[in-house]
Amino acid sequence: MAVSYRHWIHKYILREEPGPILSESILQRIWFESLVRNPLSTLHGEKISLNHPGFWNHRAGPDFLRASFSTADGSLHEGDVEIHRHSSDWHAHRHSDNPLYQKVSLHVFWQLDPTSPPSPSSICQIALADQLAAPLTELISLFQSSTPEMTSGEKPGRCRQTLLSLPPDKLREILEEAGWHRLRQRRSLAQARVAAHGFDQSAWIALAEGLGFSENREPFASLARAVPIQHLLELSDSTSREAILYGAAGFLPDPTRTPCSPRAQGLIQRLWDKWWEFRELWRDRILPSSCWRLGGTRPNNSPLRRLAALSFMAEPEVWNPWLESVRKGNAEDFFAQLKAVSHPFWNQHSAWNGRILSAPSRLVGLDRATALLFHILAPLAEICEKDLMQRMVAWPIGGDAGMLRSACLRLLGVPFPPPDIRSHLAREGLLQIYRDFCRGEADACRDCSMPDFLKHR
Repeated sequence: MAVSYRHWIHKYILREEPGPILSESILQRIWFESLVRNPLSTLHGEKISLNHPGFWNHRAGPDFLRASFSTADGSLHEGDVEIHRHSSDWHAHRHSDNPLYQKVSLHVFWQLDPTSPPSPSSICQIALADQLAAPLTELISLFQSSTPEMTSGEKPGRCRQTLLSLPPDKLREILEEAGWHRLRQRRSLAQARVAAHGFDQSAWIALAEGLGFSENREPFASLARAVPIQHLLELSDSTSREAILYGAAGFLPDPTRTPCSPRAQGLIQRLWDKWWEFRELWRDRILPSSCWRLGGTRPNNSPLRRLAALSFMAEPEVWNPWLESVRKGNAEDFFAQLKAVSHPFWNQHSAWNGRILSAPSRLVGLDRATALLFHILAPLAEICEKDLMQRMVAWPIGGDAGMLRSACLRLLGVPFPPPDIRSHLAREGLLQIYRDFCRGEADACRDCSMPDFLKHR
């Protein structure tokens, strides 16, 4: 009997190795996603409610900065968060002697070492082992380290000839099976998010991630958590929503201090006047500038333009029908709303300097809107897999840039999928196989089990 892709992955790629697999990076991702039971219990039995996990810090110092939480008496606290596998790691890493860790309020770890010295009394200690919003084995499979997105320099791999020698229908079958594996992983993550945050906020986070692209996926997700959709929907005007998003992102210049283009001056002044009204309320949610990756981004994909798109989608008359299209799995309405995203300034600009794009450009391009079908609608739609599969046949096919091109080069020796396998699931299957087996490493072919999997098929 043929071996399924999902079975092979769990047997050979996701082996049960709790020690090395449960890394700090996975615990950090769980914390970043807030996939924990809320309120949390400290080692002393106190209850704390996590309001915001903090901003992921990839530089020296604590893992998360400026987290916000409330204690049982209702008082609000802010501080940094350090994540470890073991409680004893705090002392093993000499954090008590490091001034960068003076503002740590929460020490979060997987399990307690009973013999380890206690952390400073001013720091709440939280063991996550029994406080996750989903089983650990599911989260480990969801949060395996992703392949670096390689835009050039990829070489054909060892399994290329085997894959290309398969009849087109067999090749498509294998790729679509891997695509379903990828989709089920995303649906598992979506279910965990819905359980932790509710459907509306989960869709908001997924939308922000999708608009952030690979370069700014994480800061956009942080912004969506810092500024929940429900808060924006309760505001009475679009200028307030836009001002809070740009202000919390740290992208709103002070017109009294920063020279700006006459084309942008009116918009900046209106947003700044509104932001000044809300600034104190949102001060602790402003993202650090170090979160963003601005260099090397194409003008059309500027985070400033994507933020305008996110602001447009936060309008109640836009958000509510779009959210319903996600819930019902209605791709036509979902796609139509994204194609309608517009802004009088950002349609033609990529920055506050007023420089006009060579031609007016959609804030959400057709390829990006198509990608969001698989990133948002497919994982969150409240329909069964059979119905979803039937609907996906009619979905439009997106472009071949980014990691898909690298996957095609490594697995098929060509920079784009052949016509016989240009389906949504086959494309996603290429990405999943590339992620599971190739890992973006030049010598990944040496010990790869993909050829053995193909033989068993």
